[in-house]
Amino acid sequence: MKTNHRARADFLRELKTLTNELYSLGDFTSLDPNRALLGARLDGFIQAGLLIEVVTGDEMQQVIDDCHLKAFSETRGERRDRINTAANSFSAGTDDESAVPDWDAYDSPSIDRVKGSKANDKR
Repeated sequence: MKTNHRARADFLRELKTLTNELYSLGDFTSLDPNRALLGARLDGFIQAGLLIEVVTGDEMQQVIDDCHLKAFSETRGERRDRINTAANSFSAGTDDESAVPDWDAYDSPSIDRVKGSKANDKR
C-alpha cells in the first residue's frame, strides 16, 4: 500500500500529465471531440481526488495553473480577460439589430428547413 505522500505525488503527476495533454489539444474554444472527452476524464479525475482527499483543491488548481501558463504563456485569468475583451470589441463593432439573430427563420420545424435548403441546392 502506498504512503499518503507517495499517493499524493502520483496523483499530482497524473493530473499534470492529463492537463498537459488537454491543453495540447487547444483551449476551451476547440471543437475537437477528443478534447471534450479528455476534459470530461480530467473533471472526473479531479472529482475523484477531492472525494478521496488525496490532495486539496488548491494543490490541484496550482498544477492546472502551471500547466496553463506553460501551454499558453499567460495565466488563466489573463487569457479569459483577453478573450472576453476581444469578444466584446467584436460585438461592439456591429449595430444592435445585426447582433441579434433573426429567430423567425427557426419558426418552421427543422425537417422543413432541411428540405427547403435541399430544394434550393437542386436549382
